[in-house]
Amino acid sequence: MEFLKLKCPPPIVMLLSGLLSLLLSQRGGEFLQLQIADMSNLLWPLSFLLAGVALAAAGVKEFITHHTTINPLEPNKTKHLVMSGVFQLTRNPMYLGMLIVLLGWGDFLDNFLGFSGALVFFLYMTAFQIKPEEAIMRDKFGEPYRQYCQSVRRWL
Repeated sequence: MEFLKLKCPPPIVMLLSGLLSLLLSQRGGEFLQLQIADMSNLLWPLSFLLAGVALAAAGVKEFITHHTTINPLEPNKTKHLVMSGVFQLTRNPMYLGMLIVLLGWGDFLDNFLGFSGALVFFLYMTAFQIKPEEAIMRDKFGEPYRQYCQSVRRWL
């Protein structure tokens, strides 16, 4: 499974995971229209969506502020170890934001299987994106990165 490491852009993984949720939940167009028509059904899903997007955007902002790459497929191009802002709460705010969006999608689908995509995203990202990134960061930044990992959790 080595060939999957750092290969698929996380937003694509998120979209495919969301599609998987939709397919497994067996929710069709009529259900989706009814959900959208009743605004009370949108409160929690939209809350998750906004929270997830805000968290991911805060992570991107920190990377831009520190003039380091936001390209998740080339973590070896990272110039600075970012430990400020939202990175004090989670080592992966962009990925956590995407996971929160998928949890909102699962809530919108109103079906236990609607959360399957969030689980697939979590497992895939941990194995094929985050762990390979962490290995590169350990090699590149050494002891400061190890200390950072001890004080800040991978997800939450």
